[in-house]
Amino acid sequence: MLQNSQKWHNKRKIYLCRMLLLGSFFIISMILILISNKGYQSFLFSKILPFTDIKTNNYNNMQVTKDFIGILLLLLILVLFLSVYFYLFEREFINSCKDMIAVSTILILNLFLIKFLTPIPTFAIPACMGIVLISLLIDVRIAIVFNIVVSIITLLIVGDKNLDFALYLFIGGSLSSIVSHKIQSRMQFISHGFLASLISALFVLAIELVYQTDEEMVLYNPINSFVGTALSFVLAYGTLPIWEYIFDYATPIRLMELSNPNHPLLKRLLLEAPGTYHHSLIVGNLAEVACEAVGGNYLLARIGAYYHDIGKLKRPFYFKENQIVEEDPHNKITPTLSALIITSHTKDGVEIGKEYKLPKQVLDIIRQHHGTTKVAFFYGKALIQNQQVSEQKFRYEGPVPQSKEAAIVMLADSVEAAVRALSSPTPQLIETTIRGIIYEKLMDGQLNSSNLTFKELETICESFIKVLTGVFHKRVSHNLVDDTTNKMEEVVSRSENLHSKSAG
Repeated sequence: MLQNSQKWHNKRKIYLCRMLLLGSFFIISMILILISNKGYQSFLFSKILPFTDIKTNNYNNMQVTKDFIGILLLLLILVLFLSVYFYLFEREFINSCKDMIAVSTILILNLFLIKFLTPIPTFAIPACMGIVLISLLIDVRIAIVFNIVVSIITLLIVGDKNLDFALYLFIGGSLSSIVSHKIQSRMQFISHGFLASLISALFVLAIELVYQTDEEMVLYNPINSFVGTALSFVLAYGTLPIWEYIFDYATPIRLMELSNPNHPLLKRLLLEAPGTYHHSLIVGNLAEVACEAVGGNYLLARIGAYYHDIGKLKRPFYFKENQIVEEDPHNKITPTLSALIITSHTKDGVEIGKEYKLPKQVLDIIRQHHGTTKVAFFYGKALIQNQQVSEQKFRYEGPVPQSKEAAIVMLADSVEAAVRALSSPTPQLIETTIRGIIYEKLMDGQLNSSNLTFKELETICESFIKVLTGVFHKRVSHNLVDDTTNKMEEVVSRSENLHSKSAG
């Protein structure tokens, strides 16, 4: 009953967020378009201030009604287009309240920016800023779709005499969203921003050469468009930390900052749990390669893997990779308590991650990287000791991985630990171990919510085999090489002696 109530509450919240996104976008756009219409302004002032001598230029009630209905219909069509597109192709977006609120806020600010900066040269307005932000924070496809809608609304705001500006915004905004969605550093921001600005300027130059009769504007508008696009990137980069903080987004730039070995949490992990630290680095490499192979967010997977075991910082020596001495502390406690300590590291990791302000996407990987799997060793130990135990007490709290990235980190974590434990890791044994673990997770239902296909699982498996075979395969023993060399030298010596005797 409680679960059904929670589901109903979540659905209600999502519907409210959808109404907020579409409703606010519709109303604000309507207001900005109407107040930009000079004839409508004159009509409005004449009605509000009838005693003034404002010329209405024959802008009568019939014309007002026609304009209002026309704008209303156009905006309704745009809203319908957005609704159908997102329902069919971007269901994940319209099921995320955070994303919808962020997009509606950014777009409304962007439209206000276009409206109230029109006194300056139109092409110099940083009109692509909102589209760049949406591409960086959420997704390039979402950004391109909203750019189409914003371009149409902008045309209504600035007037049909600025059709070239609306075309520039459509091309420049789409290009800016494409080049910005994988930016991972400051230098990339500069280089990608310069590229987008240059191409936008060339596009405007082409338009002006064809349609512009004023020779001065042929050069003036392309220069302004270069400035406007460049300013869009500058403002997007300058305000990006604010959006990241308010909406808790893990952008590529933020993730790259978390990958720095000098990050306080990674340094603490290295000093207090060095075994876990080095294990996490290998898991990170595995997760990145596998995630890239299936088209996932490989950077998020790598960073999630770096931090997935930070919960072990609370009790590092209860985990095998950090035990320096031979004595195992688990020998002094019951299997039930051992299982509690082991399974608590996911919850402890989330708490530590929150202290260090890790993004929600990384915290989700920390929480989900063991799913609801069973701590089989201690469960078996408890059964051997004839303890009356519940299997549930030996399972992680979960939930199971809810994304490809979390599922890949789970698999990478398990296969790395298993292959590292092999006494004689041959390529065949490594492959058998990896395939066995993936099959076990699949049969246990741990991958049910990850959206991974069987084809992708095979690709992930092959990626793991390739990397781990290179890292852990058994090398030829140096002693064996030395013995072989000595035997060869002995054979050569004997042949030389025989040759000298036969010569004598």
